[in-house]
Amino acid sequence: MDRVNKNFDWASFVLGILFVILGCVSMYHVDTTLRFVSILFGIGAILKGIYEIWLRQTVDNLLNHKSVWLIVMAILDIILGIIFLFFHSVGALTIAYIFAIWFIIDCFGQLQVASFYREFRKGYYWLLVVLNIIGIILGIILLFNPMLSAIMLVWLIATFLILIGILAIVASF
Repeated sequence: MDRVNKNFDWASFVLGILFVILGCVSMYHVDTTLRFVSILFGIGAILKGIYEIWLRQTVDNLLNHKSVWLIVMAILDIILGIIFLFFHSVGALTIAYIFAIWFIIDCFGQLQVASFYREFRKGYYWLLVVLNIIGIILGIILLFNPMLSAIMLVWLIATFLILIGILAIVASF
């Protein structure tokens, strides 16, 4: 029997520890995490706006078609990015509302998909229906309580970081 020589992966181990620590710190410092997420959204929006300006130029050159819509979207993205970068409280509040709205829309979408299971798996269908109705109610609660929405978003991010860290630690062995 051929033995595979597996060495300990220090990089994964250290990265895993850092992710677990970052997740724990994020969970206890909600305001700082929200500011950081706001900055990331701002940078992303600015980069998207710059890309849309480049895309507009490319469309103009290739198709000889003036696209006003792309330039309007690019300008709006850049303005939103600047707001998110420099006005963290507005950015955090906006992210909280977006999270709540996304939650509601996703649950309605899942209810549409649930109808597919009605004929095949009745138990799964009813589980999806009940969970998504609860999700819609939770989304409405989050919509009217943006602070709760922001805290929930940070906890989801922190939990994700901790889980990724644990997986990296396990993979290091």
